[in-house]
Amino acid sequence: MQKFNETLEEFNQEVGQLKEVSGAYKKLQHLTETYNVISKQFDENSKTLDKINELQKAQQEKVAQSLIELENSNKQNKTELAKLVEEKTDQIRKENKDFYKDLESTIKIKLDENKSEIKQVIENERNQIKQIFEIEFAKNTKELSHVIKAENKALKISVCVIGGLTLIICILSLIRLWI
Repeated sequence: MQKFNETLEEFNQEVGQLKEVSGAYKKLQHLTETYNVISKQFDENSKTLDKINELQKAQQEKVAQSLIELENSNKQNKTELAKLVEEKTDQIRKENKDFYKDLESTIKIKLDENKSEIKQVIENERNQIKQIFEIEFAKNTKELSHVIKAENKALKISVCVIGGLTLIICILSLIRLWI
């Protein structure tokens, strides 16, 4: 009977050990399941991060393309402005030449009639022409200056907006990377 009790006690110890092993196995199984869930979540987060990086690259390419377009537009506007200045200058020169030719023919006719009166008229006409030319030149210069200032202001605003957007995108990307 004592042997039976000893065997029974050994059997109870074996059952206790089996329970401990079973509990350890359940904990191990739970840890494995948790690991699998974490691994899946990590994979999903990696995919999401890759998508975010792709979107950021696409946005940066768009910003770079916009900057290139702005630069090309600016170059084209400068070229057009230079052409406009040249055309206006040529037009003023031509108008002045035409005016002087007309004036010359008028003066020749009147010169025969009254030389002293013509000298006075010539002097007055020259002063008026000079004033008109200076006024027209000042107007044209002022117009061109306003156009240039407006273009530069628009360009500066565009560059600031694009730079700000790029900075915000970079900051958001960094924040997402840290989170």
